[in-house]
Amino acid sequence: MKITYYGTAAGEGWPCIFCECELCREARRLGGKNIRTRSQSLINNDLLLDFPPDNMLHANIYGLDFKKVDYLFVTHDHSDHFFATDLELLREPYTHGRKKGLKVYGPENVGKKIELLVPEPGDNDPRFIYERAVPFKTICVGDYEVTPLLARHDRNQECLIYLVRSVKEDKTVLYCHDTGSFPQETFDFIVNYPHKLNLVSLDCTQGEQKDGDYHMGFVDACAEKERLCQAGICTADTLFVLNHFSHNGRILHDRLVEMAKEKGMLVSYDGLAIEF
Repeated sequence: MKITYYGTAAGEGWPCIFCECELCREARRLGGKNIRTRSQSLINNDLLLDFPPDNMLHANIYGLDFKKVDYLFVTHDHSDHFFATDLELLREPYTHGRKKGLKVYGPENVGKKIELLVPEPGDNDPRFIYERAVPFKTICVGDYEVTPLLARHDRNQECLIYLVRSVKEDKTVLYCHDTGSFPQETFDFIVNYPHKLNLVSLDCTQGEQKDGDYHMGFVDACAEKERLCQAGICTADTLFVLNHFSHNGRILHDRLVEMAKEKGMLVSYDGLAIEF
């Protein structure tokens, strides 16, 4: 199984285009892994997680091959995770030769945004098919079993994280962006899941600041790792990856790597591919 991180920043990206804070100035100076676009990841070649404003950059610069993508799972409707306007590009005269539709799954607010793109109510639009992702109800697509779980994030709407299992490869990813500490019903579902977790991608938006209520900081992510390990749902080989960073967290890439290594975790960066 493979996960590729195409975007690893929070909503403002890093460096933020208008920002002149010390962390953004230093990221511009250093470049490389300190330059982060908005959050998006790919499982193998065909299952995409989130759909940010940086879709075109991820395709044209980082090599995200949308012709191979069959399924899109969206965590929530904030624009850095779901830039619905780009779905319009699936139709003529913008796109030529794509013969298959894109299957889109996400919470209710994602569906409402998609409805605005359909020309007329009830129109059979072949460009994309939307299905609501219902918390704790597994969706079977292709070789995958995908289970949406409730996130602790925007209290004004339903936000999700995802368990993604490849049946063929017998591997499972827990993808946790955007969320604070796991809600109890989500944690209970995870620890009672019948398969061990092979990779856990944890939110680290707040960096050196503790949060747990809307996002995670480094301390929160370490605490969630500990909870999962103590519950026995992980193995000695389970990979933990920190992801989704903000200049407000105030930790640049190299320092994050040092901190994470001490806790047995990896740090994502734009273009990172992990096979496991």
